[in-house]
Amino acid sequence: MLVVICAWAEGIVVMGGWSGREADQTAGGQGLDLMALGRAIWAKRLWIALPTLAALAGTFAVVSVAQPTYRSETRLIVESGENPYTRSEVDRSNGGDRAAVDQEAVLSQVQLVLSRDVAQAVATQLELARRPEFDPTLRGFNPVKQVLILIGLMDDPLRMTAEERVLKSYYEKLTAFQVDKSRVIAIQFDSTDPLFAAEAANVVAARFLEAQQASKRSQTRNASEWLAGEVEQLRRKVQDSEGRVESFRARSNLFVGSNNTSLTGQQLAEVNSQIAAARAQQSDAQTRSRLLRDFLRAGRPIESGDVVNSEIIRRLNEQRAAVQAQLAEQSSTLGPRHPRIAELRAQATNLDSQLRSEAEKMVRVLENDARLAGARVEALSQNLDQAKRQSSDASEQEVQLRVLEREAKSHRDQLEALLARYRDATARDSLNALPADARIVSRATVSNVPAFPKKVPTMLIVTLGTFLLALGTVATLALLASPDGAERHERNEPNFDEAGAESEAHQPVMLVSGPDLSPESLNDAEPALRESIGHDGDRATDGPTAGSFDELLTLLNSGTAEKRRTLVVGTEADLVATGVCLAFARELARSGSKVVMIDCAANGALSALAGPGAAGLADFADGRADLPAIIHRDPASRAHIVPAGNGEPDAEAREFAVSVLAGTYDALLILGDRLPADAAAFEALAALAGDAVIVSASDARDPKVVSAYRRLDAVGLKPVVVMLAEANEAPLAEVVAA
Repeated sequence: MLVVICAWAEGIVVMGGWSGREADQTAGGQGLDLMALGRAIWAKRLWIALPTLAALAGTFAVVSVAQPTYRSETRLIVESGENPYTRSEVDRSNGGDRAAVDQEAVLSQVQLVLSRDVAQAVATQLELARRPEFDPTLRGFNPVKQVLILIGLMDDPLRMTAEERVLKSYYEKLTAFQVDKSRVIAIQFDSTDPLFAAEAANVVAARFLEAQQASKRSQTRNASEWLAGEVEQLRRKVQDSEGRVESFRARSNLFVGSNNTSLTGQQLAEVNSQIAAARAQQSDAQTRSRLLRDFLRAGRPIESGDVVNSEIIRRLNEQRAAVQAQLAEQSSTLGPRHPRIAELRAQATNLDSQLRSEAEKMVRVLENDARLAGARVEALSQNLDQAKRQSSDASEQEVQLRVLEREAKSHRDQLEALLARYRDATARDSLNALPADARIVSRATVSNVPAFPKKVPTMLIVTLGTFLLALGTVATLALLASPDGAERHERNEPNFDEAGAESEAHQPVMLVSGPDLSPESLNDAEPALRESIGHDGDRATDGPTAGSFDELLTLLNSGTAEKRRTLVVGTEADLVATGVCLAFARELARSGSKVVMIDCAANGALSALAGPGAAGLADFADGRADLPAIIHRDPASRAHIVPAGNGEPDAEAREFAVSVLAGTYDALLILGDRLPADAAAFEALAALAGDAVIVSASDARDPKVVSAYRRLDAVGLKPVVVMLAEANEAPLAEVVAA
């Protein structure tokens, strides 16, 4: 079977397939002869060996006479150098350490190592301006450098200042970088003197730490100066606010007594306590006087503490007891009418009357005390009312006073906080109290191994590079001098690269193959088609020998769409296009792609594979079936089929179904039978696809092929592939059977 694939598209190189025997003949006659290439290279072996040996000798001479450069390295770790004893009071009161150093902070420290201030300090300490290694003007005359300066490839050192010359050489020899995934900074310094290289690396690290300390000290000093000014201002504010408080207190008579309370408040408290005491005394006196009077009225013995504790009543009771004792003693010997007995009885009666008189006197005293306490309560109550009136009058003034006091307290708190910070900043204003945020973990040592040049690696690289360059040059010259190359050059025939250039200029170039497509056989063909196929039958020898559907897939892959939507149409109302569409879909499904075939043809052969009366696009358009119901499985592959359905689907429903399926499947193959003659129907069908395949069982001279190509190309389908095939494909037989 002969299959010829042609394409008209922007930037497409078209390949043709033919039988295996013809491919072998073409490869044997036109392919690359490796044996001949090897013989050509061997014939020019001196052209390879001599440059390689010259490069080896020259490299050896250069690395032997080159002045060696030595490299020393110092390493620092970036971390906070403060401890609980050097940390400020604010940090200590917070009770935590500083946050961990991040990668951006480490990179910032690297830039500080490379700063101009550190460079100037190192240059001054090491006197780099006196070293010829850092000042080119101190070196001898170098004609090579003078020539490079004249042609502008090097800067003239005489046009730069001494500091610029020194710093330029300094930065060329200094390297600082962050060690990967760490907080370590490596400082490397190159010099022709190994001792100086080690010394310079250590000096750079030391100057870097001093620069950090100086920066911290400057910040602390600036903070101290700022705090001193703020403290002085707050002192004046505190003095003014406290003066306003005392002045307002004096004007408002709101003096403060003990326990930091106002005099009015203290007076109220004292009057309240005095009233309570007076009322207690009044109540006590009234109670005792009433009790004694009840005893006297009832004629009962007075057994009260006030009576018992009275000195007069105690003496009267003693006298009465003595008289009673004498009366009892005399009554035992004398009769009741005896004068002595009458006298003792008279004395006892007199003593009883005296006791009663004294008790009544005590009752009157207690009643007088009760009246006195009541009078005192009344007087104190009047004082309390007066104090309350004074307190109510001073309430508004006390509110204003408290406002002034709060303002004064706020200023004083601020002053005390700033004073604490000022004392802390003043105490830390020394170099030893401000450690740097880095420390040296590895000092540079003298290295006796040169860092440059690396003799053996340099010689190997240069020699190997020269060998490969000479080998490539000889091989290229041998290929250009071959008969194929000469013939192609004489005919000015474009190769693959030239074809790509023409494609960029929108001039399609294609490579075809097959004995029936020579220029003589295409004389009667359409000029555009003849130009697309080519003007020389020998160009067919440049095409690879791949299968027809692999070649078709390669051509369609040149499109820019992410989802493939390919329109497959024929030039005749036969089943050739249906067979090609089915075979192509199964090939894509076999390669792992999700493929769906949409039958828009009139013959309904593809829809027959889904079964009799299967739901399709027409049923979806009429609402008789949803979208999943119209998708059917191909019996012989993993591809899916969307039949035409029972009826005639409208263009909008078909376009909607295609857009939804395009979001699910990797490739959509739209079978269109023949192109519609109606312009509107043709545009609706072409709008569904992004590229197209025209299948014809005739040849490239068929006007139907040319007309179909022109119509599809005019609506913007890219690429448009013309597939010329015999109607004996294996899938075609299955379609016919279905």
